[in-house]
Amino acid sequence: MKNATFFVLQGPEGTPADLAPIVDAAKTNNGRLSVLHVGAVPVMTYAVAATPYAAPIIPEGWLDQRNEMSELLKRKQEEMRDYLTRESLTGEVATLCSEPTALHDSVGVRSLFADFSIAQNSLRADETAFNDMVYGLLFKGPGPLMLNVEKGSNALVPENVLIAWDNSLPAAQAVRAALPLLKIAKEVTIATFDADLSRWGDGESPGADLATWLSHHGCTVTVQEYVTGSKSVAEAILFRARETTADLIVMGAYGRSRWNERLFGGTTESMIEQQERAVLMSH
Repeated sequence: MKNATFFVLQGPEGTPADLAPIVDAAKTNNGRLSVLHVGAVPVMTYAVAATPYAAPIIPEGWLDQRNEMSELLKRKQEEMRDYLTRESLTGEVATLCSEPTALHDSVGVRSLFADFSIAQNSLRADETAFNDMVYGLLFKGPGPLMLNVEKGSNALVPENVLIAWDNSLPAAQAVRAALPLLKIAKEVTIATFDADLSRWGDGESPGADLATWLSHHGCTVTVQEYVTGSKSVAEAILFRARETTADLIVMGAYGRSRWNERLFGGTTESMIEQQERAVLMSH
């Protein structure tokens, strides 16, 4: 994690105190912070008069809302710049004021040169905007995405990490992205849930190859096979995370289509919604 760049997204109510675990990790590892204060404004409604040369009419209320949000974000930007200066940290602070539907492309591009993208919980106040930013960071950027890295979290200096392993490409990419954190941890648990033990599925020893690879990197690894029983996979992951006192959960995101998960629910959606444990995911 040496010299890592942390791309941190905060909502309009985000504070410097929320950055405490990230600032501590950056100081220890000569890290760099790129903080983006994001504020969504309602989709603009406008009318066009009937005459051929009429101009669009933009409601005054929309302009007032946008200007208020823009001013709030500017104040947050100055506050955060002062904070980073006091903490002697390098980096930059920017603002983004936009309609929710335009956020995913903007945050995706800004995350291209970050080692870790962290969406803080102050963004959750606007559910539509939050979901759009999560989509942008997972599908429009290189990842990984981290959630629930808040004040008091040990996600960036974990003692125990739970890997929710399903032998998929997204899970493998998440593990690779999390490797600097896995090397820090005292104990890494590779957990499989309802694994398919056939040769066409997860094999006779699911997680064994991953354990060998991580052990070669110096990680202390335990492999556990679990049955979900009456629980959903997300509930089972959180239960085992509590059981192992995991500071961080590492997992792949959207093993099936995002649309299906939105319609019918799914593990990724549930793990994004929960705020109990820090999670690192990649697609």
